[in-house]
Amino acid sequence: MNVTGEDVEELSERFWTLPLIGLFYGLVAGGSFYALTRILDLLVSAVVVVLLVHGLNRFLHFDGLIDLGDGLIATGTHEKKMAAMKDTRVGAGGVGFGMMFTLLTVAALASVGEVGIAPMMFFIPLAAEVLSKNALVTVAALGRSREGLGSPFVRNTRSAHAVYSTLLSFILLALTLPLMGHWSPGPQNFMLLLMVMISVAAGALAAAVAHRSFGCVNGDVLGATNELAKPFVLIAGVAGVVLFLWTF
Repeated sequence: MNVTGEDVEELSERFWTLPLIGLFYGLVAGGSFYALTRILDLLVSAVVVVLLVHGLNRFLHFDGLIDLGDGLIATGTHEKKMAAMKDTRVGAGGVGFGMMFTLLTVAALASVGEVGIAPMMFFIPLAAEVLSKNALVTVAALGRSREGLGSPFVRNTRSAHAVYSTLLSFILLALTLPLMGHWSPGPQNFMLLLMVMISVAAGALAAAVAHRSFGCVNGDVLGATNELAKPFVLIAGVAGVVLFLWTF
């Protein structure tokens, strides 16, 4: 889009609405995963969905994940770690983070199909996309800004915005959940609450690690948080369903 600096500034002031964008990605991820698993193996379907989502955002968040990996394994001062994160070359940390978290996301998504509840094969991937954006808003709200492309988003996102984002995410998913069928509301509500809590925790943890390692939250940390939160939200969704089934 042909945007100006003023457009970016206005967007940053409404950053808490990001879960709405997550809903779009979630519909793509959930719909494609559900459809693909009708004809393909679970693992192959998961790989295709992860690739599709990355392709839609031009690997923007994946790039942040790789940069964060390089920055975290670097030693020295905040400035040296920041230099490693901004280096255009990719080191062992970047390769490791990119590989391991992609594998974890693929495996977590494939495990959604192992639960054997068809509606959840659509809903859990959808929720993961919405809540990974909630984690992104959370890390921005709790972060200290630094000059760069991500600066206005961190600077203009206040703590209250993390609450707004979490409530928006919960409402969006709560409205979607009844469409999944007549499965008991008990496990549905438990699963949803667990996934929301994990997304908030992921954002808070990312902010704490970024402050300790770099003294700030920048654009790379924002993008990386989206990818770091996603597999754990997926795992939380599967765990919520499995725990309920084991209990009852």
